[in-house]
Amino acid sequence: MGPLSSAPAQGATGTALQGTAAWAVPVAVFVGCIVALYLARGMLYRWLARRAAVTRTQADDLIVSVTKLPSHFWVFCLSILIAVRVVQLPGGIESVMHRALVSVLILSFTLVMARFLAEFVYHYSTQWSPEFALATTGVTRTIVQSVVILTGLLIFLSSLGINIAPLLGALGVGGLAVGLALQPTLSNLFAGFQIAVVRQIRPGHRVALDSGQEGYVTDISWRTTTLRTPSNHMIIIPNSRLAESIVINYDMPDRPVNIVFNIGVSYDSEARRVQEVLADAARTLRDELPGMVRDFDPIVRFQSFGDSSMNFLVIVRVESFDAQFTVWGEIHHRILERLRREGIEIPFPVRTVYLRGLQPEALGVRSEDGGTR
Repeated sequence: MGPLSSAPAQGATGTALQGTAAWAVPVAVFVGCIVALYLARGMLYRWLARRAAVTRTQADDLIVSVTKLPSHFWVFCLSILIAVRVVQLPGGIESVMHRALVSVLILSFTLVMARFLAEFVYHYSTQWSPEFALATTGVTRTIVQSVVILTGLLIFLSSLGINIAPLLGALGVGGLAVGLALQPTLSNLFAGFQIAVVRQIRPGHRVALDSGQEGYVTDISWRTTTLRTPSNHMIIIPNSRLAESIVINYDMPDRPVNIVFNIGVSYDSEARRVQEVLADAARTLRDELPGMVRDFDPIVRFQSFGDSSMNFLVIVRVESFDAQFTVWGEIHHRILERLRREGIEIPFPVRTVYLRGLQPEALGVRSEDGGTR
């Protein structure tokens, strides 16, 4: 009875050992894959870091930045995926796990790609316009991210075995209905995209609209453009309204701004000497006042004959629109002081009135010798 009764026990032990061995293989494969993939990941990122240090492009730096953290998750998922292919799982469990892991990887890659392209567009748009970050602002980044995420979601649904053809048809019909319902919103969206791409208005620019609003562009979003006024208030303008407005951009084609003065002097002054004095005063202002453009030669011209004065035009240049406010008063003070030192008179308006049909005696005007005139 002893030998016979020990046989079932030995069979149960053998089955347990076989079950343990069956699970030991995929576990070993999983551990081996994690180790191998982490080693490969480390070598890849070290190579990318060395390459990024010697290249002028920022694309490789962006790749390292946006993928370094998610790559840990990718190594883990790929290791599980390989281990699942080794073990013999019952029924459709293997297929379900395989599909689920692939779908998760697709979603992860989609999010990383959306972030990478958004940062890529932002970086190179900033590089094209170094003074003002973002010719492509929030609206462009939003559009790029939305397109990538929508494409990734469609691939994700397809990986789950869902037929996306009816979905695309429904999206087409639904998109038409939504487009008609959201026409104002979409007009603002595309107007914002046009403003960002054309780059005639950028964040940081000083602009004035034909409706009277004026300020600095702080942001161009998907729906509105925001201005900060000199009094530190915010003006929010729908993009479609801005696209249809006549806009004065004080920072285009470049930032320096000309300041124009009209100065009238007495007809008793010698015109050429006045022009020389004004030119010398303008050059002194250019060299001494902060905010002036040093390499700009001031312009002085005898402009016109006025009713009571000879009118001269003086043009100087400052570095930016705001710089004129710090020097405007000082320029007037110094020019006035210089004209007084040179004995050049700035006359009051004078009118000579001729009266027809009246004798001087009737006006009661007496001359210096006591007579009437």
